[in-house]
Amino acid sequence: MKLALPKISLPSFKKTKASLAVQINDKVLRILELNDEKKPVFEPVEVLWGEKDENQKVDILKNYVNRYNLRGKEVISCVPANDGLLKLYKYPATMSYKDLQHAIDWAIKRELSMLKEATVYDYFTLERSKEDKNVVVLLTLAKEDSINKVRKILELAGLRLGILDYEVISIINYGLYSKLSVPFVILYIDYHYSLLASYSRTNVVYFTVPWSFKESSDEHSLEEFLAEIRNIVVINDLSSLCLAGPILAEERLLTRILETLPILTLLDLGDVKANFFIPYILSIRGMQG
Repeated sequence: MKLALPKISLPSFKKTKASLAVQINDKVLRILELNDEKKPVFEPVEVLWGEKDENQKVDILKNYVNRYNLRGKEVISCVPANDGLLKLYKYPATMSYKDLQHAIDWAIKRELSMLKEATVYDYFTLERSKEDKNVVVLLTLAKEDSINKVRKILELAGLRLGILDYEVISIINYGLYSKLSVPFVILYIDYHYSLLASYSRTNVVYFTVPWSFKESSDEHSLEEFLAEIRNIVVINDLSSLCLAGPILAEERLLTRILETLPILTLLDLGDVKANFFIPYILSIRGMQG
């Protein structure tokens, strides 16, 4: 299935393919490359590097680049959820193409005018049926500094950034690729944050929750986290959540979550550890160009 949600375009961006996925944020590095059979080409890499400075992070990545003979390869990566924004606009389906384009351009200019930092953006129109009364447009924005930060560490380690996506879109793309029933809701729980993303043909919403089960998995913090997720679910009338991410390997916490939240299924990656949920779909997305 072609994944067609927005990517964040780089300056001088060109169409390419990149099966080597590198997920970088302040806390963790993950590297995964899949072959045509969706199997890892080499042992997937995960490094918790929250205490390292930028030079040390470059050295860590460079070591793996050399170990797996990756120097010079193009990669697909993503901007962390907190370094970008996803905006949704609805326009009457009766609008002409010219008027629709003008409305989108005006919305983009308005968003950019409210941001103090240099920003890169991309947008996409969701597929719709003949019965839909509205055209739904998704606008993705990301801080240029955040993009440059990802690109810099990759280049210093000997890699080339070919495709850059937005983490929220990557999670939604997994649901589309796996043909989850639409609408669907995915709750992705990483070591230091959680991201809940809901997708339908007419709407996309997402929420980030800064809970760290690596640093604070005591009963009180767990209850606070579960209460916040429950509130999001109830207020937004969500149901049948799909659970993904490193949390799947935490038996005690997983049991509590399954007992408390309306979890429909666990998004297991088969031969790939659940920790690599983001790089997994990035690699598949990258192979499609």
